[in-house]
Amino acid sequence: MNPTEHYLTILMSPQAKRAKDGTVSITVQELAEILYCTPRNVKMTLRKLIEDGFIEWRAGVGRGNPSQLRFLREMEDVAGEHFLDLLDRGKIKEVMDLLYHKDLPVPLRNKLRGQLDQRFGHRVEQKVTAAVDVLRVKMTRRSASLDPAFVSSSAEAFILRQICNTLVSFDPRSNTYTPALAHDWEYNEDGSRWTFFLRKGVRFHHGRTLTSKDVQYTVERLRDVHSPSRWQYREIERVEIESDHVISFSLRRPNRMFLHFFGSFYTSILPYDVEYSERTMIGTGPFRIAEFTDQAIVLEAHEDYFLNRPLLDRVEWWLMPKDTTDDLYQLPSLGSAPHPIDSPSGEFESVLEGCQFIVFNFRKNGIHHHRAFRQSVRLLFDRLAIIQELKGNRIAPADSFFPEKSKHAPYGRPTLEEAAASLLESGYRGETLKLYYLDRKELRDDARWLQQRCESIGLHISLHPFSLSEYYTTDADQEADLLLINEALEDDTEWGYLRLLQDEASFVHRFFDHVQHAWVEEYLDSMVQLPSRDLRDRIVDRIEQEMRHENWVLFGYHINRVSKHHPALHGIYRDSFGWIDFTKAWIRKGAEGSTDKKSPS
Repeated sequence: MNPTEHYLTILMSPQAKRAKDGTVSITVQELAEILYCTPRNVKMTLRKLIEDGFIEWRAGVGRGNPSQLRFLREMEDVAGEHFLDLLDRGKIKEVMDLLYHKDLPVPLRNKLRGQLDQRFGHRVEQKVTAAVDVLRVKMTRRSASLDPAFVSSSAEAFILRQICNTLVSFDPRSNTYTPALAHDWEYNEDGSRWTFFLRKGVRFHHGRTLTSKDVQYTVERLRDVHSPSRWQYREIERVEIESDHVISFSLRRPNRMFLHFFGSFYTSILPYDVEYSERTMIGTGPFRIAEFTDQAIVLEAHEDYFLNRPLLDRVEWWLMPKDTTDDLYQLPSLGSAPHPIDSPSGEFESVLEGCQFIVFNFRKNGIHHHRAFRQSVRLLFDRLAIIQELKGNRIAPADSFFPEKSKHAPYGRPTLEEAAASLLESGYRGETLKLYYLDRKELRDDARWLQQRCESIGLHISLHPFSLSEYYTTDADQEADLLLINEALEDDTEWGYLRLLQDEASFVHRFFDHVQHAWVEEYLDSMVQLPSRDLRDRIVDRIEQEMRHENWVLFGYHINRVSKHHPALHGIYRDSFGWIDFTKAWIRKGAEGSTDKKSPS
């Protein structure tokens, strides 16, 4: 610690609260405990604090007698100057430690938060050789995992795509796949054998060039680490490395959708010669990891990127506590298909592909196995009522995972009397059912709303939130009777739908029993062999028809997301989750507030 930090530590200690007129009676031993040092070091620290004009010190007479310490500088002034200095030096951990110190006065915390908020968004740092374009954004939740094999949220998938590439990329504007790490590919007539031709000269962040061995390693790793997505690997019967830049896959059965597998974030290509580490992950992507701590993720442009080098030089994600409010620089975590954003206000609205829904846990015994009980909950979970009463970003009732399909469905207004009649038919005897939900504000409000509706007809449910970091470890699989969640589908909605039903991390897959799995898989097996999207869409309709008829899944509502950005940020395209493409974004120089010049370093 430096003298400023020592001074603030003493000021925010419980002992300092005894001060009267800026003076506190305190012993050297007490200061040693506050500063976590020896009494000898305390005396050296005191001399420095006196020299720097922070305190006056009058030693107590006699061993163990308290001394008098007088504070000469106000906490607000010292903390403010120190906070700005830490920001200027990019000391992210120290900034957050000070900002959320448990003994920092709330008014001062709010003031510092305001200063921090001004540092988010776009800025230009003037270095010795060139100006550096930086975009700094907030994260309100710590990522559960950036490992391609275990990614479970849209934010994690987005960050991963900045670091790694896949063999192919999905273009939602044309609903087709385009070359990425593979410049071409071919397959036989029934889609049971696929060959990929890799680009030459593609460099990983550690300097080595991409080869077929990296692709093989990435795919086999899904199996070896027991990825929730290893169901895709089971389709592969044999992998053949034909050369450094040609690799073939022979499948156990025809699969015309196998290309979708190599466009998914699960198959982000990793180097075979480097042991995986999340905080030093190496990929071929447009940005490389420069810093990865509990407080921030900092990415810098990959100078040897095989496509166009990013126009931004650095992107920083700072973890902010949940009480952070949205502002102009807060990038979203959900959204719709790519669109250029040219509005001067920097605001764009879109409807999320996917929806909020309830799924019953058919692997646990209980009254929810009775169809009449599920019908009662269906009637209580009134889609039009929840939208009307809770409002927010609940934009439209859902009758499918796809907003376009939901538009054509009829929606009645069920009554509580109808719900009570179905509950009586089910034989419900007053037991309490456990409703689990992902702990986000909108789902928390939904859960409480549904709980009140249930109580109005004598149906008792208890609420059990779980965090994103508990996504894989929650006891919901054993304890939940039903679960409330929202799922976003990727740009490639067909693959997103397959993942929703077959991925072992998906709660739909986790809560269906073996009979339901067998039924669904029979349809999906035929779906992947069909040659056209229209034919495959009929399979989707049949599966969702059964979900609705049996009330396996209770569709809720579709979500509207508003994305915001600063008007000085240009070249913005958004993916299905609302995240902007950082490889194309750039900062218009000279825009008001867009520069933050610093001393050369």
